[in-house]
Amino acid sequence: MCGIFCNCGGSWDIEAIMKFNNNLLGLLAVCGGLVLSACTSVNTFPNIARPGDTVSFMVGGSAQARKENIGVVLTDAGGQVFDLQSLGLVRSVFNLRADGRAIGQHYGSYFDRYVSWGFGHEPLQTVMVTDLPGNAVPGPASLTVAFNGITDNSSGVSSPFTVSLEIIPGSGAPEQFIRHALNASSPVDFAQLETAPNAQISFGFNNTSVGAAALVIDFDETAVNPNGLNLYVPESTVRGNYSDPGTFGMTQRMVYWHQDGQNLYVDIIAPQGIDSRFLQFYIVHPPGLAGSPALSIVSAQVYGTDGNPIEVTPVLTYSP
Repeated sequence: MCGIFCNCGGSWDIEAIMKFNNNLLGLLAVCGGLVLSACTSVNTFPNIARPGDTVSFMVGGSAQARKENIGVVLTDAGGQVFDLQSLGLVRSVFNLRADGRAIGQHYGSYFDRYVSWGFGHEPLQTVMVTDLPGNAVPGPASLTVAFNGITDNSSGVSSPFTVSLEIIPGSGAPEQFIRHALNASSPVDFAQLETAPNAQISFGFNNTSVGAAALVIDFDETAVNPNGLNLYVPESTVRGNYSDPGTFGMTQRMVYWHQDGQNLYVDIIAPQGIDSRFLQFYIVHPPGLAGSPALSIVSAQVYGTDGNPIEVTPVLTYSP
């Protein structure tokens, strides 16, 4: 993938360079809330590429997104249509998250910080990286992107949508994204950026204040090594509401867990109470299992801040 100052081994004229920079600035302006509220790209990055080059673009914000469930079709200036998924040209789909200390993470608008939680996941930005066909006709082109079974895209853009790019003459090549580490060079392994198989446990959207919870989760120890199970717990920085900025601290919670080789035990404590919309965790396991880990909630007790049981039923959603 070419960088801002890379000419891909060829020569660009001034008009092409200006068009590239203007479109890049337009993309950044449209996605001013990048990562926090998620967005979809207007143009690819770079928005000028040769046949065979690598481009990337933002496809919204989705915890459900995978390389396998996002369709993308290129239509070139000659009217040729290429299904990039069928051609095996889609390199990766992965999610980006903001620095936990980012200004927008704490002091952005209420909408930017809340909207993703309203769709059932933490703030994140979904990115696709794909190679272009080597026989694409130069000229204005478009990518048509469609979600297959994805219901949690927080960008607010309906599926399908289009992303523009300009294909210029020349012979491109897939970018290897060579990186340097410990005096060695190697190409990027996109698989390491992609989402591991996981089960999301959520507590609903009814604004109930949860003070504590205790869950027992079963799994098939013949399919997954218990030592390969881990928990990921997103944390919200949302405070107040649209009219009142409120104070920080109302989404704090402590999560403790362990497994005994047959069951996984999760205990949650939130003495001040936490809105159920902001309470969730993921059980992740290594990819490539021979069978299903059969994760299921065996028992769940949920309590209010007064210590009494409340009517909140945790839901487990598995994504292989």
